[in-house]
Amino acid sequence: MDRMNRVAKLIMMEISVLLQKEVNDPRVSAITITDIEITRDMRLAKIYYVPAVSDANEKKEVSRGLRSASRFLRGELARRMSMKYTPKLSFREDITEEKQRTVDELFERIEKEPGFSGGEEQKGAQDEDR
Repeated sequence: MDRMNRVAKLIMMEISVLLQKEVNDPRVSAITITDIEITRDMRLAKIYYVPAVSDANEKKEVSRGLRSASRFLRGELARRMSMKYTPKLSFREDITEEKQRTVDELFERIEKEPGFSGGEEQKGAQDEDR
């Protein structure tokens, strides 16, 4: 497992550098790689990213750009890293921040509801401590 984490970090670093300096596609110039998951056999790398754009059409273009660049990126990884197999790259938008924002907005709406009192939760927790 430790080896997989080291490989994932190395791939993350290499992909980030390649996207910044080697890929000349403007669709992928403004993304942030957030995480990489590698299968146990190291044949597939799921690369999670956050695009710097918020429009749905622009996000689709970013996705298309990454798919277009994936063959080049994999080839460069093979050239730069000494691995028995170079994993196939699968890019996926990281929607964790969007989900967190949605949950936060829901809590804010609940707190604004008439009759909501946040103190009830604290009172129940204090009763359990006794």
